[in-house]
This record gives sequence, C-alpha cells and structure tokens, in this order.
Amino acid sequence: MKGVIRQSFKRQIFVIFLTVTLALVIIGGILTIQGFLTKLSSDYAKRDLEQVSEIKKNMERDLRMSDEALDKISKSKVIKAALESDYSNSLDIYTALYEASRDIRDFAGLGIYKGGECLYSTWTDTGNKDLPQNYSVLGEALSKKGKTVYSLDPRSSSERGAALLMARQITEGEENGYVVIRIEQNAVEERLSKEINSKDGLMLTTGFLRPICLLGTAEDGSELSVIRENFLNGQKYTYGSNNNIYITELGSTGLLCIYVTPPALGEGAARVGYQIVVILSIISVFVCLLVASRMSEYFSKPIAALSSAMKRFRKGDFDAKIELERDDEFEQLATGFNKMTSQLKTTMEERVEAERRVNETRIKMMQAQLNPHFLYNTLDTIKWVAKANGVNEVATLSSSLAGILRTGISEKQFCKLSNELELVQNYCDIQKIRFDDKFDLTIDVPEEVMNAVIPKLILQPIVENAIIHGMEDMDDGHIYVAAVHDTANGNNLLKISIQDNGKGISDEMLTALNNDDVETLKGHLGLNNVNTIIRLYYGKEYGVMAFRPTEGGTVMIVTLPYSEDQP
Repeated sequence: MKGVIRQSFKRQIFVIFLTVTLALVIIGGILTIQGFLTKLSSDYAKRDLEQVSEIKKNMERDLRMSDEALDKISKSKVIKAALESDYSNSLDIYTALYEASRDIRDFAGLGIYKGGECLYSTWTDTGNKDLPQNYSVLGEALSKKGKTVYSLDPRSSSERGAALLMARQITEGEENGYVVIRIEQNAVEERLSKEINSKDGLMLTTGFLRPICLLGTAEDGSELSVIRENFLNGQKYTYGSNNNIYITELGSTGLLCIYVTPPALGEGAARVGYQIVVILSIISVFVCLLVASRMSEYFSKPIAALSSAMKRFRKGDFDAKIELERDDEFEQLATGFNKMTSQLKTTMEERVEAERRVNETRIKMMQAQLNPHFLYNTLDTIKWVAKANGVNEVATLSSSLAGILRTGISEKQFCKLSNELELVQNYCDIQKIRFDDKFDLTIDVPEEVMNAVIPKLILQPIVENAIIHGMEDMDDGHIYVAAVHDTANGNNLLKISIQDNGKGISDEMLTALNNDDVETLKGHLGLNNVNTIIRLYYGKEYGVMAFRPTEGGTVMIVTLPYSEDQP
C-alpha cells in the first residue's frame, strides 16, 4: 500500500490532504467538545462550590448559636444550683433555659441532665428523652470535661439519619450534670431543603459518615454507601460515582456536609458531538479527493521539470538548468538550482585552495611552537649559568619565566590549582625584581582544594592587572590570593579571590566587569580573556566579579564549578 501511494503524485497529494484535514477535523472537534465540557463543568463546579459554601455558612451559624446557648447554660448559676442541690424553683430554671435557647428555639430543643435522666427540657414532645450515661453522647462529654461534643441520638439512629445531639458536662458529683441540645432530623431537613436544587442531594453526617439527615437525590442513602465503601477500601471517595461530590467539614465540630450534583451534561450530549465529528470527517474525504485531483495537475509540470534537471545533475552535468515561467516558489526553486550548479565549480576550486592553505597554516603552527621550546631551553641554560656564577636575580628571572613558558606551551587546556598558583608565584618573582620588591605576595589556599582543576592561565592576568594598574607609585603593595570550596546551600563551587591594597578599580571598569560589558572590556585584554574563557567552558553564571572593600584596594572573585577531574 505504501509503495502504491509513492508511485503517484496525485495519490500522495490526496493522502497528505486527507491526513491533515482529518487530523484538524478530528483533533479540533475533540478539543472543542472537551473544551466545551470542561468549561461547562468548571462553571457548574463554581456554582456548586458557591452553593456548598452557602449551606456550610448557614449550618455553621446554627451550630455556633447552639454552642453559644451551651455556654450560657454552663455559666448559669440557677442551672448549676438545680443540679448540685435540691433547688427546685422550676420557674427560674425554665426561665434560664428559655433565655439561653432564644436564638435556637425554632430548630432545636435544650435539656438538662443529671446522670442519664432528663430533668428539664424545652422539647415540645413529651416522649422519654433519657440517655444512657456510660456511652454515646454523655459518656463522650464526660471524657472531654467542659467541651462540646457532637453525636447522634442512639435511640433513633438509622441508615436514614438521626437527631443530632450537642452535649457538654457542666457539674461534677455522684451524678454528673450535662446540658444537651437536640436538633431533630426533620428540623435539619426543613432548614436545609431550601438550600438545594431539585436535582441535587445533600447529606449531613458525623465524621464517621453516620447520617444525620439525607436530602434530595441522596435521600435513599446509596450515594453515602458508595462514599463509605470507598473510604474503607482506601479509594478516592468519588470512585464508582457519576455525580460530582463535594465534602466539607463544618468548622471544628467533626461533622461533614456532603453535597451531590449530577454532571453538567450527560453522556448523550457528548455522543452527539462526536457523531458530528464523524460526519465532518466523511465529508472531508470527498473534499480532499476533489482538491487533490486539481492540485496534482497544477503541480505536476514544474515538478517534472525539476526532476529531469536533477537527474542530469546527479549524472555529472553541472551545466544543467531549469527554465520556468512562474512567479511562485517553484520559480524560486529553479533559480536556486541554477545558482547551485553554477557555483559548484567555484566551490570545488575554492576547496582545493582551502586545503592548500590549511597545510601551510599547519606548517607555520609547528614552526611557531618550536620557538617557545627553543626559548624555554635557552632560559633553562641561562638559569644554570647564572647560578654557577652567583647571579641569583638572573637565575630567578630565568627559572620563573621558564615555568611560565612551560605552562604556556603545554597542550593541556586545564591544570590543577596548585600548578596555577605556582605560575602566579613565578610571575610575581619576576615582577618583584622588576619593581625592586615594592610589593609582596601571600597565597593562602588550603591543601584540600589544591587538586581542583581549572582552566590554565586565568589567575596570572588578574594578578598582572593588580600589579600594573593597582600598585602604581606604591612602595608597600600587597597581593593576597585565597581559595575556598563553597558547598553552602547545595553549591559545589570553587571561589578564588585576588585582593590588593592598590588604588582600587575604576567605576567604569567595575561596572563593565560586573555587567559583562564586552565593548568596555576590549581595552583590558587580560580580564576580558579570562572572563570569556570561563564562560565559554562553564556558562554565563560563572566568571570574574569585582568590588572595592571599604579599606581600599580591589577584590577580584573568580567563581568556577568545583571539580578534581580533567574535563
């Protein structure tokens, strides 16, 4: 099949157009549908979150008012007296109860317990409201001394919900005293049912997913069962559910508000969108067939001319030319082909000439390398003759210069820090003789960093700059060289500092060096070369920086990555 397509330009055009068009239609259609669904889901999610926030705010308000009622009862001397003694003025007691429950009376009842027996309450029904003392809400209130606890009424708990109890211990004795607020299930439903839409569901549960009330589409409890099962199996709580589920905690109560909404669009809407994409793809096939037929006829003639000329060119006919009377890219291709063939002969001749020049350059380079070797050997001879005749300065000059030349003519581009410091020492020995010991050099580098590998000849130009430009007209110059291995904050850097007590670097040079101003640094070849070499090897985050200390002089900081291996 692949070979059949390649044999026909028309079929190739058709396949290309078909592939591109189908890709655009299918990918564009899918992206459009998915983008629409995502945007719609995002808008619905935003609306749902606003709804959940409003429900949560109202529930937390009711629970806060209930907790405030517990505070009032806990501080009531009348209630405490009724629990701790035989105080039996019912009018005072009920007055205190109704005063404390004023804000919550329309949705909650309040009761005073001694042990598990309900002594006084504001509940409208007359049923038995006694509670077991050793477990459930009273047992938990006893264990949390003076703090509000939340629980379900153990006598009415079921899979469809139960009354919510809020309790707090307020007295201690043979039988402890408690205050309990009871919010009936129907009261919760009445206050929350107005907050949800007809297609949504709402669940108010304990922290262990035991239901207080189930509303709307969540009323049958199936959605809560799925959530509970997912938590028990260690899965995401929405696993196995097609609905959007939002779980939020009501303050520090430990109660959960679970809001359930259906997806923004059902599967049917997405299916219709994909069917439209399929129909557009089928139409694209027929459109591509028609366009490919027209396009192949238009392009075949210039392509045939290009093909014929290139065949002649491959056979060695460098004079092959293409003549096309067009104003499009094919005419540009023909012009380019003609220029290429006409330039090929010139290129071949230039290549021969270039090879000849390369050979000549290599010979010159070999000759240039012989001169430093000859000079180095001659200086070594001068050194021994000077030592033999007691001329120590000449011996020092010769030995130091020979060391510098030995490093300079080495083919290695990197060396150990110890070798570079030795070169700096040799250079300073020469300059001391020249300047009649008007400066001294101190090298303070710990042994553990001496094996660090750095590009050669990067410290000598900096030291030279300090001597020539920094210590002009000085008799007590000093140069201090130090190095540290910086590993702070995960770094692995070698930092070398060269400090002098000279007149200090100029503002122009300081700004140019720290900002890598190449144009300004061109006049200072040494510093520019050092900075360029370091950044070419390691990157722009490394190099040379400078500053002027308050005591005067200049400090140059060379920053490199720390390594003891040859690159």
